[in-house]
Amino acid sequence: MMIKILFKRSEKAFLPEIDAYLNYFNKSTEFRAYDSLTLQDGSDFNEFDVIWEFKGIGGSKKEENKVLVHEYASLSTGGLPKFKNLLKTQLNAKPDLRIFLNSNVKEGFKFKDNIDFCMRDMGIDQSFFSVKNENKEFDYVYVGSICKERGIDRLLEAFNSKPAGKLCLIGNVENVIYNQYKSNKDIIFTGKIPYSDVPEIASKGIYGINFIPDKYPYNIQTSTKLIEYLALGLKVLTTDYKWVRQFEKKNNCTFYKLDWNRLEINSNDFEGFDFKNKFNPQDYLWEKVIERANIKEKLVSIYKSH
Repeated sequence: MMIKILFKRSEKAFLPEIDAYLNYFNKSTEFRAYDSLTLQDGSDFNEFDVIWEFKGIGGSKKEENKVLVHEYASLSTGGLPKFKNLLKTQLNAKPDLRIFLNSNVKEGFKFKDNIDFCMRDMGIDQSFFSVKNENKEFDYVYVGSICKERGIDRLLEAFNSKPAGKLCLIGNVENVIYNQYKSNKDIIFTGKIPYSDVPEIASKGIYGINFIPDKYPYNIQTSTKLIEYLALGLKVLTTDYKWVRQFEKKNNCTFYKLDWNRLEINSNDFEGFDFKNKFNPQDYLWEKVIERANIKEKLVSIYKSH
């Protein structure tokens, strides 16, 4: 038995989990997995047994003899996020299996049917804890989307108004933010880079900044960047919110909390801080995260029942 999976993603989607899924399933004798972006134009979707979508609104219809998987890796963002969540529950086709980032995301969508589900948290690639860099080029690194919706302009203004050391920002940056701060020699933008290059660059920092607004839905979702910082051995500076407190308690960690309302970056405040990192990155390896989610077993069972 060979089950062929097609992971559908748009060109704009980052989704490192797709690469993790591809590596995971293609090691198996039962599955062969494909990325829709690598298929040639005119490829026939009918040859696939499983269609796997990362959900916005719309998408594939449920077809007989095909397994439809809907993955909800996050709650809706932007304006009226809870209304958008509701639209997704009402307008999207009913799949055979749903996958949620965590219980917060599952509860946020409030599906009222009996469709089976899995919980699959974010993971990290092996490369994040095989890189150790003693030659620090930056005082701080930030990995992730660099946009006003996440309040990153507030963080950059704190660096711009008072010298605090070198900050390297890794990821897509909005033009308005780049144009405003590009002349500051202590603020370095890498722009979008291959995911495989992130560990090497981020390891050149001393502190990893997890700058998340304490607002729905950001404050209840897994921060992949924070996990990556810990795997690299960086000290974590973070805003204070629900998920980060849950993570500290679960993993016996202590992070320095930045004050969102009175934001000031002053190394004297945290150079003597007792950072604690008892986090075990091996537990968050992608392969282990996917294995714990029990997805493979459920897919086989659903496929056989069709």
